[in-house]
Amino acid sequence: MSQNLSSPCKLRVAVIGGGISGLATAAFLRKCPQYSITVYERRAADFKETSATFGLRGSGISIVKQLGITKQEINGIVGAGYRIYNTREELMSKAQLGNGPDGDGDLWFVFRQDLKDALLRRATSEEGKGKPIQVIYGSHIVRVDPEAGRIHFTDRASVDVDLIIGADGIHSKVRTAMIPPSHPQPAPCGLSVYRFMIPMEVFKESMAAEGRMPDMFNYEEGYFIAIVAAGDEGNRNVVMLPCRGHRFMSVACAVPDSILKNPARLEYSWNAKGSVEELVDNVRGFPEWLGRLYGRMSQVELFQVRDQEPLPSYVNGRAVLIGDAAHPMVPYQGQGANQCLEDVEGLHTILENLSNGDLIPDQLRVWDSIRRPRASAVQQSARVSQSKISTKEATQALLAVKPYVRMKDALAARGATQAVENPHSTLAGRGYSYSEIWSVVANTQSTSFKELEGTLRDRAIDAISQAMRMTFVLVPVARTVMFVAAMLMKWEKPSGYGVAVGG
Repeated sequence: MSQNLSSPCKLRVAVIGGGISGLATAAFLRKCPQYSITVYERRAADFKETSATFGLRGSGISIVKQLGITKQEINGIVGAGYRIYNTREELMSKAQLGNGPDGDGDLWFVFRQDLKDALLRRATSEEGKGKPIQVIYGSHIVRVDPEAGRIHFTDRASVDVDLIIGADGIHSKVRTAMIPPSHPQPAPCGLSVYRFMIPMEVFKESMAAEGRMPDMFNYEEGYFIAIVAAGDEGNRNVVMLPCRGHRFMSVACAVPDSILKNPARLEYSWNAKGSVEELVDNVRGFPEWLGRLYGRMSQVELFQVRDQEPLPSYVNGRAVLIGDAAHPMVPYQGQGANQCLEDVEGLHTILENLSNGDLIPDQLRVWDSIRRPRASAVQQSARVSQSKISTKEATQALLAVKPYVRMKDALAARGATQAVENPHSTLAGRGYSYSEIWSVVANTQSTSFKELEGTLRDRAIDAISQAMRMTFVLVPVARTVMFVAAMLMKWEKPSGYGVAVGG
């Protein structure tokens, strides 16, 4: 039986998946009164992740701050960078990061569940802008019709919506409905990771028993992620960092699938159980204190690392993929959470002023044309970083992600480029006379704007001054871009994305 989720006056949005990407999407879109949003999560409401910690980089930090989430709320620790060691504890590579644009750090160590809890509060709390979002737990999707906007559940119920956001992870049901079966499915990368959290007092007791504190835990220069790489054929490595307000040491130990005693039980799961005894055995050849420290744990978790060849598209009809559903990647650039947050920020920019549901497919394609190339490049770059983790180029590979360009700025850059390439068609139909259009076109070929008068001249000057702060405007074409952009901006009302110069 098909259900209509809300009043016809609102656009109906179904978010499939209640992880970081799904909850972040809900938290952003609840600010938009034209949407009625429901999140469908397959797990129970009391499900908690117990061991996943990651580094939130500059783009992710700026995006969560837009939701009012602070470092203190998510028990974040400002990270100083990365240090790579060999098994003799010799420093092989080091990268130190800056303080970020606002002095609050360019890297935060974050426990995954802490960020999820904060995003859930932003999405469902009575406080904040917009109506609280409903999260329906225990929702199991059978199939999705992306063109019709219909979702089918295991209980034979179905819902019709204007927009389906597939945030359901690497095993995405939404992706299955959108991507041709000929495209390669997510596949093992050859490594599985033991993960666990050591209470800081246990860690310090263990180091005291060793009679020394290894240099990798000397934090006088700031808190670094410590990576110990074996440099062997199996690419074994251990990653350690403090987390949760310094109450725990987070550990991830990667070993090749081939040395596990029961590889048939491997699965991509955040909470599959591993063997402490097998873990200790698998870190032979690393500093002996590591094995003794890990042997103090009562249990560890184990998951198989997988990624996927970049998808040909993240959108199909009224459906869009974000996060691990769109671009699962190996964790060797610490970009998984950052890329999902970039997806969300871009999607919110594209959708925040949209009120006509018929335009959703077109807007999704615009988003896809900007987001997919970057996320796909990060997927490939993370693979390279994994292969170099035991080399002197390791930290360089870890930081090989290009700076993030906000969706708003990317759209403005695209609009400016289109204006320069075809000023006639860009200006036509926007309320300007034939003589005004030719005035601007003529001036784009000149070295001054003396012929512009009145408000046109004022707006050109204002646009040029704004452009001086824009990184996307190249000097050789800046003058041309600014003349056309100035004409495109209505005095009474901005004309849209394509001309949001400096916005």
